[in-house]
Amino acid sequence: MKKFTISFLTLFFIVSLQAQVKEFKFGDVSIEDLEMTAYPLDSGAEAVYLLDQGEAVFTEYNMGMKSTIHVRLKILKESGLSRADITLRYAKGNAPSKISAATHNIENGKKVTKKVGRKEWVDEKVSDNTRSKTLSFPDVKVGSIIEYTYEQTTGNLGNLPGWSFQSSIPVRYSEYWLQIPHYGVYQPSIQGYHPATKQDITKKYYHIIMEDVPSLKKEPYISTLENYRSRIGFEIKAVRAPNYSETFMENWEAINKELWESETLGEVINDTKQLKKIYPTDKNWTNNTESLIDIYNYVRDHFEWNERYAYAVVDRSKKLWEEGEGDNADINVTLAQFLKQAGIQVYPVVLSTRRHGYLKKFVPLVKQFNYMVVCAIIDDKKVLLDATEKFRPYNVLPARAMNGEGLMVTEAGPVWIDLRENGEMDSKTVSGEFGFNEDLDGLEGKMQIDFNGMAASSLRSSIFEEREKVENDVEEEEETTDDEEEEGLDDYKTGEVENLEVINVDEIDKTLKVQYDFKTEGDINAMGDKIFLSPVLMKYVDENPFKLENRLFPVEIPAPIADTYIFKIKIPEGYEVEELPKSQNMVLPNAGGKYMFIAGQQDDTIQIMIRLSLSKTQYTPESYPALKELFNQVVAKQQEQIVLKEKTNE
Repeated sequence: MKKFTISFLTLFFIVSLQAQVKEFKFGDVSIEDLEMTAYPLDSGAEAVYLLDQGEAVFTEYNMGMKSTIHVRLKILKESGLSRADITLRYAKGNAPSKISAATHNIENGKKVTKKVGRKEWVDEKVSDNTRSKTLSFPDVKVGSIIEYTYEQTTGNLGNLPGWSFQSSIPVRYSEYWLQIPHYGVYQPSIQGYHPATKQDITKKYYHIIMEDVPSLKKEPYISTLENYRSRIGFEIKAVRAPNYSETFMENWEAINKELWESETLGEVINDTKQLKKIYPTDKNWTNNTESLIDIYNYVRDHFEWNERYAYAVVDRSKKLWEEGEGDNADINVTLAQFLKQAGIQVYPVVLSTRRHGYLKKFVPLVKQFNYMVVCAIIDDKKVLLDATEKFRPYNVLPARAMNGEGLMVTEAGPVWIDLRENGEMDSKTVSGEFGFNEDLDGLEGKMQIDFNGMAASSLRSSIFEEREKVENDVEEEEETTDDEEEEGLDDYKTGEVENLEVINVDEIDKTLKVQYDFKTEGDINAMGDKIFLSPVLMKYVDENPFKLENRLFPVEIPAPIADTYIFKIKIPEGYEVEELPKSQNMVLPNAGGKYMFIAGQQDDTIQIMIRLSLSKTQYTPESYPALKELFNQVVAKQQEQIVLKEKTNE
């Protein structure tokens, strides 16, 4: 269901369209569509948009956009029945009009239509300025088609309504026609991977048709689906009306100047007079890396991040320091002030987080930003800093901030900076030494896991959160807005664990280590004089996360991955190796990474070494098949077994 509305055009525009595109009359539903039991292009779809059509025209009398939508949706499975409950949200005083709605079914080979009356719509107050109309379509069952259309004035000269051609279910036919107001100059933004059936763009209108649009489903290793949804949006660049002219979109140079001179960003960073009562002069900080790290730790440990995002500040440093809590911009602007006071060259970097979507450099608008970090320069080397989290060292940004490029705001002009400037890695090394118990029906030994970079930050985050829950007697974990998927200690335990130690959990600049003794009876199967053993006691993945045959959008990871697994298994007395998994080496194209599996024997010990590296942070759709096959091999090798047999007396 769209979050915006579109309406019918005036007669002139309707006539001009009829010669170009299909005409869809309300209620004109075919028997073939009613008899359809599965959508041919996606047999698993719970429902499908048969029609999703929008038209919008500029109305000069109120400088608004008079619009309509017309929707037909087919219910294909029980799970799709909830899609027959719709809600139309609108601003107070701007209710939808000319609403028509109906449920279509087929009975004895004939179409039966149940029209919806006005009284069946429920009006509700959402907020002081927002209202809604809600409808549960009557007589809906698997096989039904629901249909509705309505008019509404939505958007205006400075805010043209956009359109999404892609949804969480397939769309058979989606069409959008928008008249461009002649007083405005606009920057269109067209995105997505599905090709248009028709795309007619002039100075006066945009007309786009897409057919057979596949559903947009959440896939692993992706920042946000909104980066890849097939849609069109418009940004106002300027208004050129009689007796009135205003420019809204200039260029990045003008935006940089505005931010540098802003009292909420550049000016407040450069105004170090505010620090007189909070800056510790006895620290004798100066322009070097040691002082940078010390300042970072000092500011980071003072504040509690309230998990809110911002690219500029509201309150000044003294008040923030007294409260000891703030959003990311509050904390990082204070960090920048401290660094500048110490003589370190520092600049703010504004960006768009991963969930917020990619920053479009061809659309110079401040509203694209929703986050801010700091760039410090020591000996001509740039270091990106974010002091919001106590478990994160100075040179590791959180995953949420690692989203392409950011704009470094400087006095000399805008500078685009790679948000992976620090060269963060997601790295861990798993080492296990173990052997058989006396009954040869289980394994026992030691396990150690070393975490570095983002892997260490993620696990520390989980440990700190668990610690705070215990200290504050919190039963349920609050939902987090972070993009970084955290793993807990339990994800790294094998079998029955004893003597668990977590080393350097509070020493965040050091390698985080987890070590323990363990016993397990899994992964062993004895048959006659042979023992079958699965040696990979800690798996990288349980199953291949990449299940699509082909993928239309890239695979994205916050930082390159470099993981190593080393297992040493002592052969029990009286047994010898009959078979080992074969060694394997697989390399991704274009230096994208590699997977290596080596198995060997030295005296009475079997050694397994596995290395997996993904050296890129984005893999194109063309690289997807190779990446999928690499993970197929990872999963398959994890299942392979060592075969031991009893020695024969000769």
